[in-house]
Amino acid sequence: MTFKGTISSFGENSLGHGPYIEIPNSVFEEMLKIAPDKRVKCTLNNLLTVSRAMSPKGYFHYILLNKEVLKQINISIGDSIEVKLQADESKYGIDITEEMEEVLFSDPEGSTLFHQLTPGKQRTLINVINKIKSSQLRIERSFVILAHLKKLKGAIDFKLLQQDFKDYKDKMNF
Repeated sequence: MTFKGTISSFGENSLGHGPYIEIPNSVFEEMLKIAPDKRVKCTLNNLLTVSRAMSPKGYFHYILLNKEVLKQINISIGDSIEVKLQADESKYGIDITEEMEEVLFSDPEGSTLFHQLTPGKQRTLINVINKIKSSQLRIERSFVILAHLKKLKGAIDFKLLQQDFKDYKDKMNF
């Protein structure tokens, strides 16, 4: 489903933050039929495809972007943009790195705990790994995440997880 939109931005005190594209109501209603979980692949100006959610805000729905996406396709607030939406049929609603998939496969106990998390928490952890450029660091951080889940018996404490990343790095630097 394709439509033309405009890059807008939420005000500082709004519930949402940053740049977004309003989804025409007719497009949202049609997409909801094929993506009831509201997870979509969003292709912008035929240049970049990102996984996103169709989020509600008052009387409309939107796709939240970020400055990095705007920079990658060289657009700004107020610019018109062509948007193509399709259902995100990926397992997690976001692309997962090969390294993280392998770590999940190699640690059945950690994988079980990971898969017991809510889909949103799974996506957040996957996104933590996806942002890392180094393959070795993606592997290490994936193992730290699973160790964290085992230590907390399937719970996640993001502040403590950051400390676990730091502790692992310090341990590796002797």
